[in-house]
Amino acid sequence: MSVQQSIADWYLSLINGANHTIPEKAVLTLLEFVSKVYEHGVRKRYAAYVSGKRTTQSLPVPVISIGNITMGGTGKTPMACWIAKWLQRERYCLAVLNRGYRSAGEKKGAVVSDGRQVFLTPEDGGDEACLLARSLPGVPVLVGKNRGRTGSKAIRDFHAQVLLLDDGYQHWQLGRNLDIVLIDGTDPVGNGEVLPRGSLREPLEGLERADIFIITKADIADEEDKEKIYTLLRHYNQEAPIAEAVHKPKWCVPFADWLQGNAAGSLSEDSGVVALSALGNPTSFEETLREMEYEVRHTVRFPDHHRYGSDDLLQAAAVAAEKKAVLVTTEKDAVKMDGTFIMEHEIELYVLGIEIEIIAGRKELEKLLKRTMEDMS
Repeated sequence: MSVQQSIADWYLSLINGANHTIPEKAVLTLLEFVSKVYEHGVRKRYAAYVSGKRTTQSLPVPVISIGNITMGGTGKTPMACWIAKWLQRERYCLAVLNRGYRSAGEKKGAVVSDGRQVFLTPEDGGDEACLLARSLPGVPVLVGKNRGRTGSKAIRDFHAQVLLLDDGYQHWQLGRNLDIVLIDGTDPVGNGEVLPRGSLREPLEGLERADIFIITKADIADEEDKEKIYTLLRHYNQEAPIAEAVHKPKWCVPFADWLQGNAAGSLSEDSGVVALSALGNPTSFEETLREMEYEVRHTVRFPDHHRYGSDDLLQAAAVAAEKKAVLVTTEKDAVKMDGTFIMEHEIELYVLGIEIEIIAGRKELEKLLKRTMEDMS
């Protein structure tokens, strides 16, 4: 386990645990103070957009936002792929706008893909944007902190008829026509506190802005927990429909095949695996492997958005060899890995493909999508 992941695990244990030591209580007191400052700043910033003191840019095409209210993985990337493919089937020309978090293109903006060719690496365009570009042939993907600017470029250069705003729920600089909010069925609001005392990006009252909620990983949450989630969402928002979705594994193929776009075949059941990931919620990935009847003999976790170096890959491969297992990672992780290095060192690595399946509320979601497009036509 990396030093960064050890620190991250300690932090999560601190904010979610009980029976704290005196030093830990002192740290929590500091975090609570910082959280109050952060919450005040979020409220003040949002009020400025509502009042008009800050400008919300409007674009001449529909903007559909996919986001969440917590830090960590709720399935935004596979959900963005689901929405994008639905829009493609409806014959709309679309583009995806992603921030490109911690990438070279985040500040000034960049085109990751024109829909035909992927131009940037994860370092230049961000791991999520590169995965979206790879997963969505025919869909331009742009990155940049200023989504109004990249949205205008998508309309001008790629004739986009609709824009998909990835991770945009708190991006109030750009107006949107539909707000889709994802709720993790296994950890809906963390401990209920805002950052950094908890994992909330904004106070829970922000749920009232949502046009529809989608509870992801709904198959993992039991019925009692789901009922609590429904009650919570209805407390803050009486109108928005609530849908449910599951993460469905598509395949688990050798890295070389994945690199070439070949998803035929899959790793045989009962294989011993070492789960390798750098995700906001690695537990969900590891549970998926178990559900596929793989024997998870060890896990290697890095912090979310971690950039894999050669030492990381060699160390993970050594762990897999020791456990007499093969490495399995996610597509989001695979796009950040040096394919040439993996091939030269003959690292036995498999890539797990995941897609979203709507198991409840699909008609309501599609109805909202159609209405959004028709209202702007």
